[in-house]
Amino acid sequence: MKNRLVIFITLLVTLALACNLSGNSTSQPQGVTPPGKGNSPAKTPLPQPSGTPPAIPVSINDGLSSLNSYKMTVVFKSTGPTPSEISTIMVENERSQAQDAGHTHMTFTSVKAGGGDPTTSETDIYQIVNDQCSGSGEDWSWTSMAPNQKEMMDLVGSMLGITPLIDTPTFVAQETVNGILTNHFTFKVSGLGVTSGAEVIINKGDYWLAVDGQYIVKYILDLETSVDPQTNMIHEEISIDLNQINQPVDIAFPQSCLDASLVTPTP
Repeated sequence: MKNRLVIFITLLVTLALACNLSGNSTSQPQGVTPPGKGNSPAKTPLPQPSGTPPAIPVSINDGLSSLNSYKMTVVFKSTGPTPSEISTIMVENERSQAQDAGHTHMTFTSVKAGGGDPTTSETDIYQIVNDQCSGSGEDWSWTSMAPNQKEMMDLVGSMLGITPLIDTPTFVAQETVNGILTNHFTFKVSGLGVTSGAEVIINKGDYWLAVDGQYIVKYILDLETSVDPQTNMIHEEISIDLNQINQPVDIAFPQSCLDASLVTPTP
């Protein structure tokens, strides 16, 4: 399970970076209505649906590419196998279709077995039209892409279509989350602990799908299994939070990027 979630978060980081380059995608899944490009999110609750609403989301890529702008935060926290071993990955991604611009901030934090001070590293990636800048601290690099190179990157980004783990969901209610009318579902991961023989301590998932568009607005998965709480315990938490949907997002290169552009040859 741990490897499966690590693979997912790795793909999600890749997707966030790709979405910074492929924000012009206009494809929509069949049967899905785009979530009102250019309009403010609906905040007035609608009557509760009489039947069970559709529970399967569109892929994250399709959902994000249908929006004019957004800010998305993904957090993946892993504890174990001893209680002192903790690693956290946070990916904060913002996108403005009007600017053809994106910004991704990644934070990696870890504490080794036995405890001690956490080790933290951060990276920022900015993309505006055909220019990209990445780095942290005093180390920054600048790249200017040719139009056909940008076009190819757009194509590759549009090919990525992943969804988080969802297993036999149960509809809860229609709720407004982050200013968006959503359908709330809960689920449990089936088969957890069967292969390992570990005791399942926590197995709880929640997610909220936009009524208009079927994209994920919020997602929380909390899992814990244990063979021995002191030496063999695995706790995984993953969350996705989509904010500022179709609201103004302003993205600009920081001064460190502008400085890097002056010393880096343009292809």
